[in-house]
This record gives sequence, structure tokens and C-alpha cells, in this order.
Amino acid sequence: MRQLPAMHVALSGIRFKRISMKTLTRTFAILMVLAGGIALAHHSVPGEFGPSSRATIYVEGKVVKIMWRDPHVFINFETTGGEVEPQQNWRLTTHPIHILRDTYDFHKEQFSVGDTIRMHGWTHLRGQPMFHPRALQINDGPMRSLLRFADARDIVAGTFDAKGIFPTKTLDGSNPGRAGQETVDGLRKLGYLDENDMIKLPDEFKQKYGLDD
Repeated sequence: MRQLPAMHVALSGIRFKRISMKTLTRTFAILMVLAGGIALAHHSVPGEFGPSSRATIYVEGKVVKIMWRDPHVFINFETTGGEVEPQQNWRLTTHPIHILRDTYDFHKEQFSVGDTIRMHGWTHLRGQPMFHPRALQINDGPMRSLLRFADARDIVAGTFDAKGIFPTKTLDGSNPGRAGQETVDGLRKLGYLDENDMIKLPDEFKQKYGLDD
């Protein structure tokens, strides 16, 4: 193969050593791949899946691969039912590790390849086989929330019980601001806010969902 001509790199009159065009091209390609990987890894959830007020769908699948890492945990799964066609390869994209662990009490040890997962959530805006969960059930466990402010909206709308979703313990005492002013006003009318406008769940609600431990 013919060697591309070498070039000199100069900056403000300072002459540097000769660098071949092949080296420059290879370096540029590597940088572009790295930049693309970062962009894909740290995506905007609303930009990919739309606002959380968008209607959710129900999906069932089998876990194929678990990528427990930041900035987002990914789980590849094969669809088995729900509101999508079966035998498709999809990717579940979730929160960073510390949010899954500290806010929603999901841990890596709870997932295994071959597990059955059932989910309510959002499909990708541009039709990619990706899914962002509103709530997630592993095997025969409960359908557990993965979005506190969606819980707050459903409580105000009176639809929470019908969805069969178990809220996270950290819903109590959380700030409902991201759910929107309408939801905040609704929680206040229900008596579900404290003097600082933080969520204060009544004892009967916490007892029903096992949040009073």
C-alpha cells in the first residue's frame, strides 16, 4: 500500500515533529468512536423516551444480558409478551446505580440471566428497541415503582391502586415538584403534604404497601 505523504504540524510558528497522515486519520477515528460512545451512554431520558406524562405500555420479557454500570444500568431482554411482538431483542435503560440502589432498592444481585421481567414504561420516541421502565417486576415478585413522581401523579389521579404498583419507601418524605404543580396541589388537597410541601403519606397507605417497616 502506498505510504501517504507526511506533514508537519505547526502552531504559532513553532515547528513540531513530522506526523504521518495515517497516524492523524487513525487518531481522529478513535476520538470519534470514544465521543460517540459517551454520547450514547449518557443520553437524555426525556429526549429518548419523551415526558413522563406520556402514556405507558406493558411489556414482558426474559433477561439476556445485564450491564450494571454508570451512567445508566442496561438490561438486554427478549420480549415474550405484553403490548409488543414476542421474540424481539430489546434493551431496558434505567437509572444510575446509586439511584436504583438508594432510591428504589434495586440491586444487581436481584437480577439473573433468564429471569422473567414484567414492566410498565415508555418506548423509544424514534422506534428503537429500547424501553424505559415506570415500574418493574422480577419473576414472581411485586411490581415495584421506578419513578416516584409518577407515583405521586397516580395517587392524585386515583389510578395508583388499579395499576398494582408498589411504591418505593423513599416516596414518603420526597419532593413532589417534578410531578408538576397540578399534582402538588392535588396532594395538598388530599392531605399528603407536610408543612414543607414534602410528601407525607398517611399511615393506612404505608401499612397497605408495607412502607411502615
